[in-house]
Amino acid sequence: MSFEKRAQKAGFADVFVARPILGIVLNLLIIIAGLAAFTSVDIREMPDVDRPVLSVRTTYEGAVASTVDTEVTQVLEDALSALGGMAYIESTSSAGSSRITIDLSDGTDVDVAANEAREIVSGTLRSLPDDIEDPVVSKSDSNADAIIRLALLGDASLDALTHLAENMVYERLSLIDGIAEVTVRGDRANEFRVSVNMPSLLSRGLTIFDVSTALAQLRDDTALGALSSESQTLSLRVGNEDVTVENINQLPVNDTTQVADIAFVQLIPEDTSVYTRVNGETAIGLDITRQSVGNTLEISRDVAIAVEELRDQLPVGVQLLVTSDDGIFIEGSINEVVKSILLATGIVVAVIFLFLRSLRATLIPAVTIPVALIGTLAAIWITGFSVNTISLLALVLATGMVVDDAIVVVENIVRKRKSGLGAFAAAASGTNEVFFAVISTTATLAAVFIPISFLPGQAGGVFSEFGFVLAFAVTLSSFTALTLAPVLSALLDPGKPQTNAEQSQPGALARSFDYVMDFAIRTPVLVLSIATGFAIIAMGAAMTLPSTVTPEEDRGFFLVQARGASDTTIDYLDTQVRLIEDILAPYRDSGQIETVQSIIGVGGGTSAFIVVRLPDWAERDFTQQELIAQISGQLTTVPGVQVSARSTNSLNIRGAGGGLSYAVTGTNLATMTEAAEALAAAMSQDQTFLNPQLSNNSINAQLEVRIDDSAAGGMGLNSADITALVSAMVQGDVAVSVFSDDVEIDVNVVPGGPPIDDPSDLETMSIRLDTGAYIPLSTVASLDMVVSDAQIERLAGALSVSMQANLGEGVDLSTAMERLLAISDEILPDNMGIAFTGEAATLDGSQGGIYIVFGVALIVVLLVLAAQFESFASAVVIMMTVPFGLAAALLAISMTGGSLNYYSQIGLVMLIGVMAKNGILIVEFANQLREAGEDIDSAIRSALRLRIRPVMMTMVSTVLGGLPLILTSGAGAEARIAVGWVIVGGLGFATVFTLFLTPIFYRWITVWGAAPGSAARRLRSEVKAAASV
Repeated sequence: MSFEKRAQKAGFADVFVARPILGIVLNLLIIIAGLAAFTSVDIREMPDVDRPVLSVRTTYEGAVASTVDTEVTQVLEDALSALGGMAYIESTSSAGSSRITIDLSDGTDVDVAANEAREIVSGTLRSLPDDIEDPVVSKSDSNADAIIRLALLGDASLDALTHLAENMVYERLSLIDGIAEVTVRGDRANEFRVSVNMPSLLSRGLTIFDVSTALAQLRDDTALGALSSESQTLSLRVGNEDVTVENINQLPVNDTTQVADIAFVQLIPEDTSVYTRVNGETAIGLDITRQSVGNTLEISRDVAIAVEELRDQLPVGVQLLVTSDDGIFIEGSINEVVKSILLATGIVVAVIFLFLRSLRATLIPAVTIPVALIGTLAAIWITGFSVNTISLLALVLATGMVVDDAIVVVENIVRKRKSGLGAFAAAASGTNEVFFAVISTTATLAAVFIPISFLPGQAGGVFSEFGFVLAFAVTLSSFTALTLAPVLSALLDPGKPQTNAEQSQPGALARSFDYVMDFAIRTPVLVLSIATGFAIIAMGAAMTLPSTVTPEEDRGFFLVQARGASDTTIDYLDTQVRLIEDILAPYRDSGQIETVQSIIGVGGGTSAFIVVRLPDWAERDFTQQELIAQISGQLTTVPGVQVSARSTNSLNIRGAGGGLSYAVTGTNLATMTEAAEALAAAMSQDQTFLNPQLSNNSINAQLEVRIDDSAAGGMGLNSADITALVSAMVQGDVAVSVFSDDVEIDVNVVPGGPPIDDPSDLETMSIRLDTGAYIPLSTVASLDMVVSDAQIERLAGALSVSMQANLGEGVDLSTAMERLLAISDEILPDNMGIAFTGEAATLDGSQGGIYIVFGVALIVVLLVLAAQFESFASAVVIMMTVPFGLAAALLAISMTGGSLNYYSQIGLVMLIGVMAKNGILIVEFANQLREAGEDIDSAIRSALRLRIRPVMMTMVSTVLGGLPLILTSGAGAEARIAVGWVIVGGLGFATVFTLFLTPIFYRWITVWGAAPGSAARRLRSEVKAAASV
C-alpha cells in the first residue's frame, strides 16, 4: 500500500471531521470545567511541600540549661519518640526553657499528630518537675520566621499601646485561620510597684513576704459559691472597687504598720526584657507565625482586612503598621507570572502567524492555548494541587508547547490541502497522518516526569506538581489538536492557494535547509566532532556551576541579626542596635529603605534582629542582594556584637538565607564546644568562609547560691525559704493581680534603695529567724562563680553544637559544604561529626536523589519511545541527541551566571521531553516513509524536508514563549529567570543538535534494527497463509 493511500485510510480524525459539533462541544466542556474549578482552586506561593511540624515548648523558671535538658527535654524526647509519623526531632534547652521541634513524615495529618503528642506529653507530667509550666504543643515550627510583622505606635503611652496590642489587636488576629501564634514584643503593661524601704521594714521586725501577704488582701476573685433555687442559680462574688495607689497605701501589714509606712507605691510601666522600635520610634511589635500547613497568602489577605478594620477602631494618633509581609511578595510573584503567561501567548500567536502567513491558519493552533491552559485548572483542582509559582511557571512554558501539536496538525493539513485534497479530506487525512507522532510526543513528555514524582520531601513536591501541570496541559493540547484542529481546519479551510510572495519564505527555508543537511549527511564525522567539541566545552563550564536549593531571591525585605556575649545586658545591646540603625538611616532617608523595625532582647536577652523593608520592586532600581552587599561591610564595624544580614526563601527552609549552617555532633558537650571553636578558627583561615562562629553562646557565667543545709536547719530555716527570699529580693515578688478600669494589673513587691547588682549585696541580705533576730545570707549560704552551658542542643537525640558561616565572594553553598567536610576531617576527633542544617541539609538531602532520578527519567523515556515505535533503534536515535541538548542548556546557565537549583533542574528535566518531542516528529515520519517502501537515506531526507517547518515553528514558539521569563522583573524574577534560560538558551541549541544529529544517528543505527512494521507484516502474512490452508 502506498504511503498516500495508507495516510488516507479512515482514522481517529474522521469522527470529528464528520461530526464537527461534537469536537467543538467537547473542547467547550473542557473550558467550562476549568473556569468552574478556578473559583475553588487554592492559591499559594509554592506547592504544599512544607513538611508538617510540631513544637513542644516548656517553661521551667530558674532552672539552668543542664537541668532543663536532663529533667525536661530528654524526658519529653524519649516519650515523643513513640509519636506516629515522626521523621526527625531536634531540641534546644536553655535557662528556664525547653524547645522541641518535630518534623513529621510527608502525608501525616498534623491535627492527629498534635493530639497524639498532647496525650504523650500529658502522660509524662508526673515524671517532670512539679514547678514547671505545662508543656505547650503547637502545630508550627518554633524556629520559623514570622510571615507577617505588625507594629503599633503613636501618640499614646506604652501601657496604652500594650493594652491595645494584647486585647483589641491580638483578639482580632486570633480569629484568622492558619495562624499558629501571635507574639507580642516590647509590651510594657502598667504595674503597681511597691518599693519597700528595707531599713524601715527590718526595724519593724518584718520581711518582704509580710508585705506580700498583706497585699494578698486585694484579691477580688475569691469564689463565694452560689445561691440556687428552683428557677435560677446566682453566683456570688466580692464587689471590690477598683484598686488605686491610695487603696494599697492604706492596707495594714500588721497592727501598727500600713504599707505607706514602709513602702513607696507607684502605678508605672513594668520592666521589659524586649524593646521594639520602628524607624527609631518606640513601638509594640506583633509577630505572626503560621501553622506548618497554613497558607501564607490567605493569612496575608485576612490580616490585611483585619488591619484595616483595626485602624478604624484605634484611638486618634495611634498607627498600626505592616513592617513585613511575605504575602506581598507572593501576590506580586503570582501577578508577574500571570503577566508572563499573557505575554507568552501573544508572542506565540505572532510566531505562528509569521510562519503560516494566514490568519485562518493562525487561529486554529491559537485556540488550543486557552483550551489547554484553562482546562488544566480543572486538573489542578481535581488532584488537590494549587495555583502557585511552580504551577504557573509550568503554564508559562506550556504556552509555547501546547500549540506544538496543533502546529504539526495544521501544517500537515495545509500541505495536504495544497496537494489537491478537499478541505474536509485534507483535515482528516492530515490529522491521521501525524496522529501517532502527536500521541508519542505527549506520552514521552509525560513519561519524563513519572520518576520525578517519586522524589521524597520538598524536591519531590516541587518537581511532581510542575511535571503534572505541564504534562496535563500538553495532554489537553494533544486532545485539542486531534479533535478541534481538524474540525476548524475543515470549516475555515486555511490551505487555500496562496500567492507566490506568501509561499516564498517557506520555500527558501526548505531549499537552504536541504543544502545544509545534504552537506551534514555527507560529512557525518565532521558534524559529530563539532557537536562533541561543543558538548565538552559546555560540560566543562557546567562543572563550575554552583549548586543551591533556590536562587537568591529579592523578597522585598531582609533581616539583620545582632548577637552579644552571654553576659550582654539589654541596655548595652540596645546601644549597639542604635549604631546599626544609624548605619541604615541614610538609606532610609534616601528612600532605599522604607521601614526599619528593631526588636532587641530576643534569644534569652542577648540577641536582636532588625527587619528592613524595601520599597516595591517597581519603585527601585536595585536588588535586595545589592543593598545587603553595600551595608555588610559597615555592619561589621559595630563593636561588641556579631552582626550579619540574611534573607528568607520561598521554601520556608529553617535557617535559610544565613549562609552555611551546620552542627558538630558528639557525646560530650564540653569537648564538642572546644572542637567547634577549633573548627571555626581553622575555617576563618580559609577564604571560602566569612566569620565562622558558634550560633549560640556556648557558656554562661553564673553566681551560684550554695545553701549549707546543716547550718540553715540549725537556725530553723530551710532551702525553700532561703531561695524564695533571694528571688524576691533580686527580681521582686508578684503578690497579687488586681483589676483597675477593667485591666488586670500585677502588684509587684520589690526592695527599694540601690539595686542589688553585686555579690556583696546578696551576702549581706538579712534573713529573719523564728526568734525575730536577723542574720546575713552569708551565715547559711556561700556564693560561687561558676560557668555552665548556656544552651544545650540535640539533633535526632544526639548532642550538637550549632555553627554558622557566611560565604566568601563568589562561593556557592555546595562548594562551602565540601570544603567544610574536608577541614572537619582534619580538625574534629573520630568520635565527632558534622551535620548540615537549614538550607545546607536540604541541598545535601536532595542532590543524590536528583541525579538518580535524572538517570531513571532518561531510561523511562527510552523505554516509552521503544514501546511507541516498536523499535529500540528508533528510540536510541532520538535519545542520542538528548545529552547534547542538556549540555547546551548547562552552558546557557553558566554563561548567564546562574546555578543548579530546583528551578533550573526543572527546566533540564523538561528539556529531555522537549528534545525527544522534536526527534519524534522526524523519526516517526521517516519510519512511515520506510514502511511505505522508501530506503533509509531517502526516508530521512524526505522526513527532514517535510518536517523542517513544523520543527522550527514549535522550537521558535517554545523559545520565544519563554522570553517573558528571562526578561522578567519584580517579585520572584529569580526563579522565572532560572527556568527561562534553560528553555530559551538550551532549546535553541538543542534544536540544532536535533536537526543535524538525528539524520546521522538514524542512518547509522536503524540499519541494525528491524524495518518499521516488519512484525505486523509478518503477522498478517502468516495469518493470511493460515487462512488459505
